[in-house]
Formats: sequence, C-alpha cells, structure tokens
Amino acid sequence: MSRQPTRAGREAPRTHAGLLHVRVPLEVTWSGPRTRVRPIPRRHLSPAEARALVREQTAEVDAHHVTNLEDKAISLIGRPLYEAFIRGYTEKQWQTDPRELPAEVISRLPVRYTFDNRYFSDTYEGLPVDGYTAWLERMADHPLVDVVLDTDYFEVRSSIPAGTPVVYTGPLDRYFDHREGRLGWRTLDFEREVHPVGDFQGTSVMNYADADVPWTRIHEFRHFHPERDYPKDRTVIVREYSRTAELADEPYYPIGTPADLAVLARYRERAAAEPDVYFGGRLGTYQYLDMHMAIASAMSLVDNSLVPRFAGGRR
Repeated sequence: MSRQPTRAGREAPRTHAGLLHVRVPLEVTWSGPRTRVRPIPRRHLSPAEARALVREQTAEVDAHHVTNLEDKAISLIGRPLYEAFIRGYTEKQWQTDPRELPAEVISRLPVRYTFDNRYFSDTYEGLPVDGYTAWLERMADHPLVDVVLDTDYFEVRSSIPAGTPVVYTGPLDRYFDHREGRLGWRTLDFEREVHPVGDFQGTSVMNYADADVPWTRIHEFRHFHPERDYPKDRTVIVREYSRTAELADEPYYPIGTPADLAVLARYRERAAAEPDVYFGGRLGTYQYLDMHMAIASAMSLVDNSLVPRFAGGRR
C-alpha cells in the first residue's frame, strides 16, 4: 500500500478503487482512482498465505448464490476488506444500501495477487493525446455533420419526419415521459478549487472511502497527462459529490435496485416497439458502462444496425 503525507503531515494509507491487489507484505491496493482508507494492520504474507487468508474470510458467503453487491464483495475479498474499502464508499457513491445494489456492480472488478495495479488487464491503455474534448470535436468536424446546441430533443421530436432513425442517449424513462414510473439515477455535483501548490495529491483521482467525508473523490487533472507542462506554483482540483438525481438534475449513473429493474423491464418492452429509435449509452440502456464498453457498444450499433439499414435503402 503506497503512502503519502496528509495535510497534517501524517501518513495516510491510500489505495486504488477498482481492482483488489494483495501484495507481499500484505498490502491492499485498488487499481484506478486512489482511495484514502483507515489502516488495516500490516501483516507479512506470501502470495499463497494471502490467498489462504482471503479464502478464509470469504467463507461466510456462498459465491454461487449471491444476489447483491455486499454479498458479492464479501465472496470476493472477505468482510474485513469489504468493511474497510467498499461499504462506506458504495453508500456514498450510489446513495443506496449495498444490499440493494446488483452484484454486477462489483463483479466487473477482478481480484489479483500481483503488483500489477492497472484497472484493466488489456495489453494497451491510454487517453487521447489531446484529450477527449479535441477527440469529439474532430469527430464532429465533418461536412455531413451538423451540430445543433441549446436544443431540447423533446421540444423538436414531433418535427422529425416519420421513419427517420434516431440514436437516443438520454434517460430511458424520460423518453417515455415516465409512464412506467421513474428509474433510479444518481447525479454528481462538482466543486472546483485552485491551490497554490504544484501538486495537491500526487495522483489524478483519489477516492475517499470513509463515510464521514462528504465528497466521494478529488480529481487533479495535471496527472492525467504528465507529459504536458503545468505551472509549478498552482494546480486545479475538483471535489466530486454524489447524490440521488431529482427530476431537474442531469443523471449520470443508473442505480439498478430490484425495484428499478422491474420498471426497466417495462420500459424495454416499450423500447422494442420503437423500430426507428436506437437507445444507447448508460442513460439510454440503463446500464453501468465503462467508457470502453460505451464506445464498443456505439461501434457495434453502427456496424450491426445502422450500416445494414442504410445499405438496404432505408432512411
């Protein structure tokens, strides 16, 4: 577990949220955004001993019969690590009891017993050289692409000619005017600060797992692109807060409680009856998609649905 000084000068353990690692000596590291957590007593174990310890601590849950996030997490890493790393952060991040969240939320995060602290296991990982904004601007810079801003889709929907294919990436329940009820969403609030230091936290994202810390994580953007030149006397950070989305809020993530999934089933029946509308993204499909999954889904939609549609002479 890597360490860094806190503001008071003390060392605070921190981990990466996302991918559990058990190191030698036993040090738990979550790959991805880093997280401050309460200390876990240091124990010096070999990889085999670490596996045995985790196996012992996961025995209370039958991994083949888990139905929620809490039980799934305990079946993967045991209750002590779950209590220290997962429960408080999950309650803040999702605004929901972990026992009401689907197991799939935590299932996407594999367990390793190595020093590989990457979030994924892909051969290559990276960011667009000039950032995602420039990447999207270049995609839209095409003579056949018109970008219209400050326009509410629902205000112009009735003027779209019948039979026109529409890719809809907004909230699924909003598309159907909440006729089957509201789905559960969470939204985010951001607080931007400029600090008179060259480096505030030493990493791009640090997650705060303790329930008594109001923000879920702090972003420091200079660390996303360390190859760039940044001022040495100031840095920009953003504190991120998670809360339940109200009607007037912009939703960011689907929650997916059992009640939500029952409502979702009814909306999917309605969506299937919309042959000219293609629902995509986290909001349109009501799925927790990582960025690479969302991009792959969009490319698949183009290759498997839109290209054959236009090739067949349909609009």
